[in-house]
Amino acid sequence: MKTFKLINLLKKMNSKSTLKNLLKFSLGIGLFIPLMKNQPANAATPCPASDSVTTMNGQANPCFTTPEKLEVTFFEIGFCESDPLTTGTFDNSTCSKTWDNPSGYKTDIGKRTFEDMVGTVYKVPNATYNHAYAIMNNKWAYKAQYKLKNGDTYYTLSNGAQTTNSSQYVDWTDDISDMLGEETTGLCYDYSMSTNNGTVTAILADNNRVSATDETSCNNATRVIGSVALNSSLTMDDSVKGYKLEWQITNLGIGLSYFPGDNLPNGWRGGPFTPKFTLIK
Repeated sequence: MKTFKLINLLKKMNSKSTLKNLLKFSLGIGLFIPLMKNQPANAATPCPASDSVTTMNGQANPCFTTPEKLEVTFFEIGFCESDPLTTGTFDNSTCSKTWDNPSGYKTDIGKRTFEDMVGTVYKVPNATYNHAYAIMNNKWAYKAQYKLKNGDTYYTLSNGAQTTNSSQYVDWTDDISDMLGEETTGLCYDYSMSTNNGTVTAILADNNRVSATDETSCNNATRVIGSVALNSSLTMDDSVKGYKLEWQITNLGIGLSYFPGDNLPNGWRGGPFTPKFTLIK
């Protein structure tokens, strides 16, 4: 499994310190974009392995695969004792941030090399946390490909469509203002999707974290705020010296769609990513 690792070494648990040289990234991929919260439960279904099927017939539409690149700007990450998005707005009254960078830190979380994550790390108060959240920008760059068995390889185009011409293989930058278009019947800002690693929800908001509520505010959104219900809650106490965070996006990070009856890929869409935390004692 490809993962994104974030090691938070809190040597001085009662103070904040610069995160550079403390937080390290490794193999990673991800995305906090799901389906609509008030629809029936939706699950992220993996695509068959690349080069394993001849058509998309019988596969979930969309199915999810692993992108080569996913570039996101992070502003804040934290833990919560309850879901901060349960009302469709960001309520951080039970949350504690563990990292931030007000200017934003942009990274390709599909990279295979280590790098520093510049920002400030904070002590998380002793408590039991069952949710985690992240505040990000709403323009993410993807690059992905998927091959049919004994057939064409489909590549991302800059507009989110697909091509079988490898010379046209480029990044797709998604300006997230309506995650599922007409499938959301106009509700562009409140989404949820279940994964094996926990249910992911997300809302669109502005720079001040004011939630989008209609088409106009969705179009003017500058932030995506994502939350995940952790499969296993985390209890912070005095024995905890830090934590390890793995962003998991294998068969999650990007979705592949097709036209029924055609059974060939016809476009890409955002998929969810989830965190896995391990406490260091």
